[in-house]
Amino acid sequence: MHFAELDTSGWTRVEGVSSRAELLELGRELGSPVRTPNGEMVKEIRVTPAAEAPPGSQSSIYGTGPFPLHTDTVFWPVPVRYVILRARGDTRRPTTVMAFSHLLRQCGARFSALAQRSVWVVGTKSKRFYCSLRFRHGDSVGWRYDADCMSPANHAGIEVDRVLRALLAGACADWVDWCADVAVVLSNWKVLHGRGPEPRKEGIRIIERLYVR
Repeated sequence: MHFAELDTSGWTRVEGVSSRAELLELGRELGSPVRTPNGEMVKEIRVTPAAEAPPGSQSSIYGTGPFPLHTDTVFWPVPVRYVILRARGDTRRPTTVMAFSHLLRQCGARFSALAQRSVWVVGTKSKRFYCSLRFRHGDSVGWRYDADCMSPANHAGIEVDRVLRALLAGACADWVDWCADVAVVLSNWKVLHGRGPEPRKEGIRIIERLYVR
């Protein structure tokens, strides 16, 4: 396991992960796997037309198109630390990844200071609370951002949101090109991820996702 690359880049590939059991084993190397609300450890994510998707999901907003760069579980008091993904089926569509450190370098010191002072409202169907873009948990610092369920709540947040939306719309993210028996580990406190453009005549694409605390 390339823990050094995960720490420096915020994500890494792991070869030889060919089953759910091996995905879970990888998760236990990193920490404690987290069950989904329906009790599953590993959630299958499929490309779904907007009309068939659960209300409020990204698929209900973007359908079969790309997903914007975001972090997962921003609506948790402390977002999940790692997201592990494995692809099956038609794997031509890439996953996009970008480190928060890359964004901060592009925007400069003033933006970084504004980001740390920004206040946001997280709103879902079942909860609503205030949070920061940058948070501390124990000895670690993390970032969260999801434009679909986070709204700025102070002047710093409004300016940060304007800059982030413009920057991410034209961002040159890293592309994860999927192949068999490969998992990708994302440090959800350090990187944003999304879904790439739809390939021509896309078949069934399944992403297996495991959350790890």
